[in-house]
Amino acid sequence: MGYDEIYETYQEVSKEHINRPLFDHSTDSAEETIEDIRNNKIVIYTAFTGDYDTLKYPEVIDDNCDYICFTDNPELTSDLWKIIPMEESVLDNNRKAKKYKLLPHKYLKDYKYSFWLDGTFKIKGSIREYIYKNIRANSKMLVPVHTERDCIYEEYKASKIIPRYPRAVMEEQIEYYKSQGFPKHYGLGVMGALFRQHNHPEVIKVMEDWWDENIKYTNQDQLSFAYVSWKNDFHPSVSHIYYWDNEYWAKESGDYHHKIVLTTPITSDNLRAKIGVEVENMELGDTIELSREELYLLVNDVKGMAGYRIDTAGRIGFLQNEYNEFINSNSLKLTKPLRVAGDYARRFKNNHYFKSAKNSKINVTQELEEYNALKKLDLINEAQYSQIHPCLNPILHFIEKGSKTDSIDDKIKYVDSIFDMYYYMSLNDIGDEDPLLHYLRRGYKFKFRFNRKYPHFLANLNENIHLQLDKFAKNRIKKELSKNKYITDSKVLIDYIVSNEEFKTNTIKVGVFLEDNYDNMNACPFIRIHTPFSKLAEKGGYHFFIYGQEIMPLLDIDNMINAHIFDVIVIQRVNPYSNQILKKAKKHNIKIIYETDDDFLDINPANPAYNYIMGNFDNIKKLVSNSDQVVVSTSELKKRFDKLEIDNIEIIKNYYVNDYLPLRPFTFRGNKFIKIGYFGTLTHENDLELIHNVILRLKDIFSKKGVQVQFEIAGASIDENSDWYSIKKIPYYPMSMHTFYDWLGKNSDWDIGIIPLVNTEFNKCKSELKYIEFAALGIPVVASDMNVYNDAIEDGVTGYLANNEDEWVDKLSLLIEDPILRNGMVNNARDDIFKNYNLKSRLIQWDNIFKKIVED
Repeated sequence: MGYDEIYETYQEVSKEHINRPLFDHSTDSAEETIEDIRNNKIVIYTAFTGDYDTLKYPEVIDDNCDYICFTDNPELTSDLWKIIPMEESVLDNNRKAKKYKLLPHKYLKDYKYSFWLDGTFKIKGSIREYIYKNIRANSKMLVPVHTERDCIYEEYKASKIIPRYPRAVMEEQIEYYKSQGFPKHYGLGVMGALFRQHNHPEVIKVMEDWWDENIKYTNQDQLSFAYVSWKNDFHPSVSHIYYWDNEYWAKESGDYHHKIVLTTPITSDNLRAKIGVEVENMELGDTIELSREELYLLVNDVKGMAGYRIDTAGRIGFLQNEYNEFINSNSLKLTKPLRVAGDYARRFKNNHYFKSAKNSKINVTQELEEYNALKKLDLINEAQYSQIHPCLNPILHFIEKGSKTDSIDDKIKYVDSIFDMYYYMSLNDIGDEDPLLHYLRRGYKFKFRFNRKYPHFLANLNENIHLQLDKFAKNRIKKELSKNKYITDSKVLIDYIVSNEEFKTNTIKVGVFLEDNYDNMNACPFIRIHTPFSKLAEKGGYHFFIYGQEIMPLLDIDNMINAHIFDVIVIQRVNPYSNQILKKAKKHNIKIIYETDDDFLDINPANPAYNYIMGNFDNIKKLVSNSDQVVVSTSELKKRFDKLEIDNIEIIKNYYVNDYLPLRPFTFRGNKFIKIGYFGTLTHENDLELIHNVILRLKDIFSKKGVQVQFEIAGASIDENSDWYSIKKIPYYPMSMHTFYDWLGKNSDWDIGIIPLVNTEFNKCKSELKYIEFAALGIPVVASDMNVYNDAIEDGVTGYLANNEDEWVDKLSLLIEDPILRNGMVNNARDDIFKNYNLKSRLIQWDNIFKKIVED
């Protein structure tokens, strides 16, 4: 359905919706109201939290208007918008921004009128003109009519499956509104574009009540605005425009949330844990709106995609186009349920238990220990409990009644989420007994687990559970630091990165953010990062913290790197989280090293990873420009970065990974059957076409001499029915580099290796790694005659270089016919890699880089 058709449909629907009781239907002349607005300055404002780093520049700038943006991002800048830092807050990001949206009278006291526009929109036309056309006489507020619905009960049905809105809380909210008599089809506005006379007493009262509802229940503010307006007999003006795209503002491409229709069950444990209970209530065919973080979990989880996995380097994947579109959207992250501030228990004096219990039917002596434990552990949110069960003493009421009558879903609303009741029940046969009381009576004694992420960590029942968890996490970190210098335990890594404590060591602490999952590294992180850093750790003087991509979606990105926990951070190649990491590093004076072996700033659209890389292009460019050191693999790659006027670049060439790739001697297998071999990923199919006709010619030439020539490919092609090569199947893909090297050493029974490479700008930055690997395997090579290999291979000595089809045929023919020549080349190449491509020299380079950058 095109835009015109959508707009036409909307116009028909909204004709009825604007007549609902919620809105102002005055027919009086609005000239005086408009004149007053003309004579006063309007502040047009928005608010950004988290990783937003660009403000959309309006296409039309109104006279007599100020433009303000509230943000917690210290790096956000604008030539037009005045940037005002947000005040410190314990609120989640969504509510942190919403506070400025709902309470302009607190933050914009010097203005009579304000216009809020959500930051995902771009201003296209005159906001003043929009106001003048739609404001009613004496009206204090103007909102757009909802594009689809006119009833909060219908809005609830549409919103309850969206993960960022806690479903159970929203149900409670709707049931309360029903109990108050709030009518159906009262009207519904869209709350992303709000004009207000925000200092007027009527508006202040409605806004304060609205904010209270957003704190008490969900942050789905369309539900609560209609309700508080009804309670206050407040009626805003309404505009009959299509909210998402009109002559005054519009969502830019890529800013929409993405909806997924479930056609298979979501089996991803990671995704289920992140979304929460909402997904349990969904059926096939339901639509669910996922955030960028959730989508990353979904497509990067083997179980979640029924065995398919998106390759994090973008080389191969399932639903890759959809993945690139999703992961580069600006969908909101999950909003965590906000714990209501305040603790009713503090309103009572020291003997509050006995004051409340003296009229109770329970045995005070028997229950006192449980009461004190629940109180001191702070396991129950008493304010939340009191909303469900109005009572004087929530803890006592819970022991006597709530523990017996409330369902587990009800208890989830007020029991601290650190005590995972469903998890506890799944491990223990507790019958009908309440999980909390069962734990206090038996579980604590026998150290039953109640949290998936942590073992039994409670040392006592007399101290706040979060304080005890914090002590446990810190002790676990200290223990790990004392015994291990190369840290890969995800539990420790997560605890460490969210800690506010700077753990003192006599080492250089290096945070490493890989491009791949740690347990399934491809060649780039394995060779460029993992191997040298693990060896440096063995030598002492360092602690390395290795964060694979599998850990990142499990983190609260806004709550990490909260102090100088690293001396240096190394970010490799393409990392979707690099922007957030960079901001935190700069804030806490942590040095940044960017490491790459490819030119991602000048990539060919034909490259299979093009969409993925372009989706992260701005992040890569920003990271390169703001790094304290850039490390590359080749001189050609250094030249590319030199053009960007970056002077802190060092070349660390690839090397022979002697601990993992087996060193094999040259093997003579006879002259009647010659096998030519190649290995690589799917990105090399164009390279292989270079030697397609070469192989056909060799087969023809040597078949006449009684020699059978076979060309075998390991991993680089998906065409199993080719007439010019055979496939040696890799057992599974993706395969970790460690496992692949072991497999390659056992299965590469080739007499000659070839390394064809198309002469493109991108390929010019490639390294000589395949030459090194073939030499270690005892296999002589013929490679494309371009800078990648002619800087490494001495033609005719350590290998052959070929510049055209005839040269390929001639030089491969020489090797096929002369086993002594093959043996000599292998020995020469072996000497070369021992001398010029050894790991020890690379360790010295990295050691010097780390020490120098920390000292500067």
